Amino acid sequence: MRFISLLPVAAVLLLAACGDSAEDSPAGVEGAAEAMADGPTPQPGQYSTTTEILELTIPGLAPEMRDMIRSAMAEGAREGSSYCLTAEDAANSREEMIRNMTESDCTVQRFDMAGGTIDASLSCPAGGEGLTGDVTLNGTMTETGADMTMSFKSQVPDLGEATIRMRMVSSRVGDC
Repeated sequence: MRFISLLPVAAVLLLAACGDSAEDSPAGVEGAAEAMADGPTPQPGQYSTTTEILELTIPGLAPEMRDMIRSAMAEGAREGSSYCLTAEDAANSREEMIRNMTESDCTVQRFDMAGGTIDASLSCPAGGEGLTGDVTLNGTMTETGADMTMSFKSQVPDLGEATIRMRMVSSRVGDC
């Protein structure tokens, strides 16, 4: 996973929730692009990312099934990932984030990025049956890493509100 993926479309939450066409809200992609202008540009190098599942709540789901899902997600998260961010990738990181947001079906409700922090809120389709989910992203970013908490909440018919919340930490560990 790349450093730039930690932002609006980073997490499994956003990738799973977002689709193929843009829909802007008053904050919109344009507002997010303006907010990103003041954000840090990542340094090229080797990065390591770890993910921690903070919450997995799916009401009405059998405890055994919930535990199996949590276990599978936790196993993948424990493994972490490592990637090389090239100078070209680092230079294009903002454009990549904007392109990913533009190509999604998510509506940007809030996107603030100032002083090394990010506070974002999006509403995204969560399946083919008219369901939507609320995605939030909060954390800090520097030129050498990020610490983000992402959550996805959706009202699931006959089950209630499902929530997935995770923390992703990415840090530069050296040269590629």
